[in-house]
Amino acid sequence: MDKRSDGFADAGISSELVRQRFSTVSKSTSFSQSEQSLRSTQLQLSDTLQALLSDELSADDREALVYLVHLAMPKHEDAEGLATILLARFGSFAGTLAATDQALRAIAGIGPHLLSAIRVMQEAALRLHRAALEGCEVLSDRQRLYGYLSAVLAREVIEQFRILFLGPDDRLIADEAQARGTVNHTPVYPREVVRRALELEATSLILVHNHPSGDPTPSPDDVAMTRQVSSAAAVLGLTVRDHIIVGNGQWLSFAEKGLL
Repeated sequence: MDKRSDGFADAGISSELVRQRFSTVSKSTSFSQSEQSLRSTQLQLSDTLQALLSDELSADDREALVYLVHLAMPKHEDAEGLATILLARFGSFAGTLAATDQALRAIAGIGPHLLSAIRVMQEAALRLHRAALEGCEVLSDRQRLYGYLSAVLAREVIEQFRILFLGPDDRLIADEAQARGTVNHTPVYPREVVRRALELEATSLILVHNHPSGDPTPSPDDVAMTRQVSSAAAVLGLTVRDHIIVGNGQWLSFAEKGLL
């Protein structure tokens, strides 16, 4: 099973559709600094992504990057070459969106408009993933949940601990980052986790963190921390429904592995 959870392919976008949409936008919109601000570029890109994700075919990562370059920089002389460089450096369309500003600026040919376009695409993709979660019982569609979490965390270079707070109907109340740590450790304080859950009137929690190494196998510390949070939550009638570890293109569920 292909576990990639972000990028245009999973959203279902045809190569021809992408070409038509970006061609239309490029012809009707000039992004020269003298005519429009970066803000105008951002709005146009966001609208374009929303339109693309409403269709049901497929396009590969390289084509998506080529069209993104054309859209942000219509006069770029070698969009195909730049797209190839981005794929070689970051591995995929999703990897490019998740790359840091510093890493992107190190690529020759990336100017402020393309950097802005990448950031808008990244934010729009995350919001669309989240919107899909908010309309359903979170744990009823594991693939959708894993897709969202992978989009948020899969390429983080340091550990981040997040919590999904759920209401009595298992719908998402909030998704919040609770702590950021080092490349292999994030401090978690059970009392703070429970306090925030009570503030939000949540009834259950999903703990989430990433492993920057890419391997989602839980460490003994991960297992111990999960038990500590679960015990603290249970005292006040809260339930930890799962702890999900996100790697690079893969994940591990404590609930599915019987580790809760």
